[in-house]
Amino acid sequence: MSGNVNKGIIIAGMQSSSGKTAVTSLVLAAMHKRGLSFQPFKIGPDYIDPGYHLHYSAKNSVNLDPWIMGQDHVVQTARQLTKNSLGVAEGVMGLFDGSDPETDVGSTMEIARWLGWQILLVVPCQNAGRSITASIQGFVREAGGAKHFIGIILNQAKSESHVEYLRKACKSLEIPFLGALSEIPALSWPERYLGLQPGLEQKLPEPELLAELAEKHLELNLIYNNFSFPNTAKNDEVQINQQFRKRIAVAQDEAFHFYYYVNLEWLRQKGAEVVPFSPLKDRQIPENVDGLILGGGFPEVFAEEMSANKSMLDSLKTSVESGLPCYAECGGLMVMAEGLKLLSGKSFPMAGIVPGFVEMTKQLQHFGYCKVESPNFGEIRGHEFHYSHWTDESKQANLWEVTRHSTGASRREGYRTSNLHASYVHLYFPQASSLIRKIFNLFPDEREGGVDWLIF
Repeated sequence: MSGNVNKGIIIAGMQSSSGKTAVTSLVLAAMHKRGLSFQPFKIGPDYIDPGYHLHYSAKNSVNLDPWIMGQDHVVQTARQLTKNSLGVAEGVMGLFDGSDPETDVGSTMEIARWLGWQILLVVPCQNAGRSITASIQGFVREAGGAKHFIGIILNQAKSESHVEYLRKACKSLEIPFLGALSEIPALSWPERYLGLQPGLEQKLPEPELLAELAEKHLELNLIYNNFSFPNTAKNDEVQINQQFRKRIAVAQDEAFHFYYYVNLEWLRQKGAEVVPFSPLKDRQIPENVDGLILGGGFPEVFAEEMSANKSMLDSLKTSVESGLPCYAECGGLMVMAEGLKLLSGKSFPMAGIVPGFVEMTKQLQHFGYCKVESPNFGEIRGHEFHYSHWTDESKQANLWEVTRHSTGASRREGYRTSNLHASYVHLYFPQASSLIRKIFNLFPDEREGGVDWLIF
């Protein structure tokens, strides 16, 4: 496995909340400190974990989503970005968890098979004894043998003595023991909903500290010995050399930061200058822009602050109602509504562009992959994840019919006008290229038909 031309490692977990992001951050911080050449990735439709990757590696993390992107584009992306570096990909959920309960489809394991990258398995062991070895052996067998693994890292051990006990127990395994983490305050990050709280909302420990922790607790040299890569860091990220013909304002602050890195780079490739602004702190949207994007995030956390910035809300309303092309996704839809009602019962006025209110809910409303069929734009794939609902959806939704990938259930969703696209569905712009190009009148696809993928 280590002889692959395009090589990398996949940091996978036995289950959700096993500590994948913590271990990935430790490894990235240590690599960055040593000056090694690497490229971080995140498997699946995740926005939060890549923020941790960026903080601890100083490199933008690129998503590898098997269902939205497909095998060819996943492999192409990984190969292009690891020509001169090691790929470090954080998995999603448990190693074998995907869109199909009977196969590896949509799982971290599927990506590992596509790329031929070995797996570093993170094993939660808070209440474990020797029995943990049986669980690990089961994972090894299900994956097809020890050849698929670099080794294991135990996480959430209760004490150093617990670590030593488990280290001895793991001597019988076919795969190497590469370290263990007991409860370390610097890695005790708060969670929200089904994942970590975004790094932008907290003061994360400095990369230097995590690099030191990695050197202390992980067998880094045993990991590195599986690979050969340059000691001098090279920049493998997307380089855009483009004359911009459009200026698109993109909301980017603590409340709006759910963006695929590739989405913004795709916009630049299509001739759009990305102009960041803060709906929370700025008084109005940037001047002389040709379009507006409000992505996802957690606007409910900042509802009072957002509502108090009346000048910005007025600017949004005036701009959109005057005809400025606008793409609002999930959190963006929430702010475009007349108001936002929190679980506390408090309601806060918002921009008032989309009719009705958005109400926060205790239960998850829609979660997972979905698709829409459009006679104009073909099949568009995306995903939803939200603890809120739009009160007027049943009577005002006019954008498209959304079909759940897991159940086949459909509903009418989203709101549109001649220049506004507002929806709960998160899109990967290269896969939804025809739609996004139409909204902002961007450069046309060079090929007739097919998918307008980002070229690395």
